[in-house]
Amino acid sequence: MIKEVPDKDYLDRLKELNLWTMEERRNRADLVELFKMYKGFATVHSEFLFTLDCNNKGTRGHLAKLSKPRCQKDVRKYFFTSCN
Repeated sequence: MIKEVPDKDYLDRLKELNLWTMEERRNRADLVELFKMYKGFATVHSEFLFTLDCNNKGTRGHLAKLSKPRCQKDVRKYFFTSCN
């Protein structure tokens, strides 16, 4: 435990120490892993887990947009991959 903030709650400690929340750190880690998969730096290739969006009008100027299939349950909806 850090000596300067022993009796403060989680959000106050984060603010005082200038840290990200756990959710923000997980999102960043997911994006870093996705980038590594897309660029071929990872052993798992992105085409096994994601599909590129073929609709050019919704990509706003780039062709690297991933499409996400529709999900019925929140477990699948908020999971990193969407394998069927």
